[in-house]
Amino acid sequence: MLISETILLVALLAGAILWFSRTGRRGLALLLLGIALIAGAVSVLRGGWQAWPGILASLLLAAPFLMRRTRWMRIAGRTIGALGLLALAACVVALYLFPVFSLPRPDGPYAIGTRQFDMTDPSRTGVLEDAAGTPRRFLVRAWYPATVAKGAEPRAYFTDRETELERSVASNWGLPWFVFDHFRRVPTHSFVDAPLRDPAQKRPVVVFNHGYWGWAGQNTALMEKLASHGFIVFSIAHSHDAGTLTFADGTRIPTSPNKAAASVPTEGMFAFWKARTHEAHYAALKQYQQDFDKHRVMRSFAAWRADIRFLVDSLQAQRLPTAPELAAASDLSRLAYVGMSFGGTSSSSACHHDLRCRAAVNLDGEEFDWSLYDADVRMPLLVVHADFERYPAFGPGNGTPGSSINDYAYERWSEAGRSATVHRARIRDQRHLGLTDLPLSTRLPARERFYGSLEGQEAVAATNDFILAFLAHYLSGENNGFPERQFETHPAMLRHDAASVRQWWTSRPAAKAPEQGH
Repeated sequence: MLISETILLVALLAGAILWFSRTGRRGLALLLLGIALIAGAVSVLRGGWQAWPGILASLLLAAPFLMRRTRWMRIAGRTIGALGLLALAACVVALYLFPVFSLPRPDGPYAIGTRQFDMTDPSRTGVLEDAAGTPRRFLVRAWYPATVAKGAEPRAYFTDRETELERSVASNWGLPWFVFDHFRRVPTHSFVDAPLRDPAQKRPVVVFNHGYWGWAGQNTALMEKLASHGFIVFSIAHSHDAGTLTFADGTRIPTSPNKAAASVPTEGMFAFWKARTHEAHYAALKQYQQDFDKHRVMRSFAAWRADIRFLVDSLQAQRLPTAPELAAASDLSRLAYVGMSFGGTSSSSACHHDLRCRAAVNLDGEEFDWSLYDADVRMPLLVVHADFERYPAFGPGNGTPGSSINDYAYERWSEAGRSATVHRARIRDQRHLGLTDLPLSTRLPARERFYGSLEGQEAVAATNDFILAFLAHYLSGENNGFPERQFETHPAMLRHDAASVRQWWTSRPAAKAPEQGH
């Protein structure tokens, strides 16, 4: 808790005690409540929405001291004061449940720089909601090993310029629009435009893709961890499918107004997810795929993979705008695509079809590349699921216990669960959005409602340690004990494989190659 919140609570509590004690110290009570009012206003102006009940409490608790001493006024004063105490309790609860949190300190040897730039692909026009003839534009934010000047101030998690971005993301994800406002007061460990450390040294590269309607920095703790260990990370903000983006020239691209067209489930999708056996999943899979082939989401799927390709093409051609030294230091022989949710889906598919990509990570994204069903994925792949056992899609009673839709992808069904380079895990007690930085931002019981019940620091550490170890193992050949050592270190990360798919498929009375489209 920061200084203004501390002053607010101390002053409010002191005022409440004086109000209860009725000692007649009217001037002192009003002074304390005035201090609380000012402290609450400062908190709110700095993004601390949790202080709004405190402002109300200070006004309500002050009212009895300002009212005339008549019988009816005393009765009204007690009622108003009681409401003030309720507002004070709401302030305490809000500050407890939604604190100004800290990002985990990166554990690598390097300081971290960050910069943001925009890219324009003139070869693609009219993409998604772009007007006809308008070239595709998207933002990229980079994290990298840096040399940081003494006394430099780190970037805020969200800058004041990104207020519209964070509010649009909260609304996109079905959260209260103001719930991320106080993230503007959370410092990161990254320094804007800090010089790249050892520019001549070639470094492994990660291209990250956010969740649908998300933002480039939604996994900042992961980006910082990777950069502190020597990676250069480029996170793409995919226009129209992210929060509201503001470019350097002031251009704004909001979240698509056609969000409803991207909503789910479709009839086929719901039939698949509510099925309780592998045979029922198989029967629903073709309709699921046909539904999505006509869905707005598949236009996004094509656009995101093209964004990834354009960024990597630009790195390869050494034509990265405003950051040529990052392109020069990028070792594309050690390239990985990583993403969360729809970004994970896009990353695994894009990597499979791009021979430059050496490894991929899919954080709880169901695969929409049908060519990867009943097929061996080309490269090493890490798939981390949210806890579909505790939080099944579309509520309790849906889905085959112990199985996920991605069990039907990345390996041939007759051999599912046997690949030595397809690693599957499930993180216990985490919801879908728990595979971002957001579990750090709340305490129970609010955290369980939105992100899962696992403690925030452990949730983020387990996910990020697995990703770092996977990438270091497959991109740099490190003998780091992956994945056994990481499973031992993080008990919340549970092994998962697709063996039940193999057992089902090979035991079918009419076991055969899948029909076209499966």
